[in-house]
Amino acid sequence: MKLARWPVMLAAAALAAVSVLTGTSSAVAADGPVAVAATPAAATAAVAEPTEPKYFLGTGYGPYNIALDAAYGTAYAAAANEGYPSSSCRLSAGPVPNELSPGYFQILLEIHCVPPAPAGAGRIVGVHSGKCLDVKAGGTANGTPVQIHSCNNGSNQSWKLYPDGTLRSLGRCLDVQYARTENGSLLGMNSCHGAPNQQWQLLEGGLLRSAHSGKCLDALGWGTGNGTRVGIWDCAPHHTNQQWQGPGLGT
Repeated sequence: MKLARWPVMLAAAALAAVSVLTGTSSAVAADGPVAVAATPAAATAAVAEPTEPKYFLGTGYGPYNIALDAAYGTAYAAAANEGYPSSSCRLSAGPVPNELSPGYFQILLEIHCVPPAPAGAGRIVGVHSGKCLDVKAGGTANGTPVQIHSCNNGSNQSWKLYPDGTLRSLGRCLDVQYARTENGSLLGMNSCHGAPNQQWQLLEGGLLRSAHSGKCLDALGWGTGNGTRVGIWDCAPHHTNQQWQGPGLGT
């Protein structure tokens, strides 16, 4: 989470708390929890499939446990309204309690959601190592490293090769960092922008060639251990550390 946003959200929640205490909010119930949430979209409105990671704020009021449940409920409801299933979200900040009066709390928290895996997504497995292409720790920040790791069915090991040549996971694109072209240049995740250093071509034998450099996705140093970084290297069709397969590639 970007900490710079947190004071802004605290201020917004504080304003909501003022309305609760002064009775200016029509949503306040004197004997129960109050949650501040956006009005759901009309039932007839189509929800576009999310493509980017996103944060959602939840706020609840009442006795501690009730306020906590309400805070989670509003955050997850807001996420669901935008097409993020609960399984794709996790707590990213808080909960932060604020006792407004004896036994009556305002609780603020934030969740971080990633786009659900699209149809046709799946793991990509290195032939040499038998391990999966993995976004380290499920990070979504630009520059998050990509590695190989024991396959575990996590969303950070779910990939899809798109018709535009981008290889995507968690709403980000596999990227040759800084558009470098030399052997050993590292791969990471970045916001999708369609430049050639994010375009990949699946070749016969399971090689993935970068449109930018003409070099292939490579488990560097022939490594097989968890955490081995992947980068680009001169394409060598018979090198199994450059051979990849699995449903994420449609193979």
